[in-house]
Amino acid sequence: MTLERGNAFTPVASATMIWPTGIATGAGAVAGALSFLMSLGDLSIAGPLTTAIFFFSLVGGAVALLGKKGDPRARRWAYQYPWRFAGPPAVLAGVGVAVVTLFAGGPFAAIFAGLSSAAVLWVILGIIGMVAGNKS
Repeated sequence: MTLERGNAFTPVASATMIWPTGIATGAGAVAGALSFLMSLGDLSIAGPLTTAIFFFSLVGGAVALLGKKGDPRARRWAYQYPWRFAGPPAVLAGVGVAVVTLFAGGPFAAIFAGLSSAAVLWVILGIIGMVAGNKS
């Protein structure tokens, strides 16, 4: 995919194409499996599932920022606007955690869990983007 001049959405679309789905899926699966094994007595799948969703978004966003694959102009855009780049993975994790928590705990717990996980992920990825953008 090439970036076009004058199109405001092209850098965002190109930046999302540097998402490492294989690594992110593996990290989410490993984190979810470890969380499930540590909570075998609970017989609840909601906790491990939310852990898997969170780590899928965290590792995917971090590797997209720190990895070497993808369009260099998209990576430059992500370094220039780290808080904008951190938004979509944070929203993905927040919505995923909220939906799982909604079925397991109720609406108020879902809202709190979704917003808090999205905020934590947004801050972590924003800081990673700021630090990675300053080194190059």
